[in-house]
Amino acid sequence: MFPILDRYGSFFLYSFTVALAAGIFLGLGLAVRWRREEADEGWLDTAVFVMLVAWLGARAGFVAGNWAYYAERPSEIWQFWQGGLSYHGAMLAGLAVLWGWCAWRKRPFARDAVRLAPAIILVMAFGWLACYLEGCAYGAETTLSPLAADLPDSYGVFALRYQTQLIGLTLTLLILPLILWLSRRWPDTAVFWLTILLLCVIHFLADTLRGDMTGWERLIDFGLGIIAFILYKSSKPTMQPK
Repeated sequence: MFPILDRYGSFFLYSFTVALAAGIFLGLGLAVRWRREEADEGWLDTAVFVMLVAWLGARAGFVAGNWAYYAERPSEIWQFWQGGLSYHGAMLAGLAVLWGWCAWRKRPFARDAVRLAPAIILVMAFGWLACYLEGCAYGAETTLSPLAADLPDSYGVFALRYQTQLIGLTLTLLILPLILWLSRRWPDTAVFWLTILLLCVIHFLADTLRGDMTGWERLIDFGLGIIAFILYKSSKPTMQPK
């Protein structure tokens, strides 16, 4: 909708970059303040490192999914500021590096993971906002309904489409107060995997309305959601109020 916010000579200020950067900084700020009484010397290093690798994974996932385009334009692979990030790449890379980092540094995975949960939600929410401003993750064409509006696709072609970005943004923000509330009452492992499960469900539902989804992306949504559900259920029987 508003892909370019301003221009300074040959430099363009992209709305996607601004929105996503705002989400990352707000997410990190919330992670630092939330349950800060449990913070230790290495916590901030963990949060920043996981966010960085997740960002790189998001770019790698997008490039891999659009390799036919980038194979002919390799110089654009590193142009992060123009947009083009994959939720699936970010989630998979972030989970893998969080587990590996905690194992290497001998840190408690559950404690670090649950402190990152609100940050993950905020970053994902601002990712939906970034896509709304950029025109990515656009909805499939449909008929007039409360869920539809005259919106563009990634190529700027307007049509009556599902408002997938705003649907994803709204649903993602709605789970933030729930997770903040539960994180004081449920075990860390249960809260973290419930967060991942709910994000998977939201993406799976919103993705069914998108016009640019591929089969492998839906498969990742489904597979990761099943894994998160199993891990969440395995922690639920032992849950006791804190």
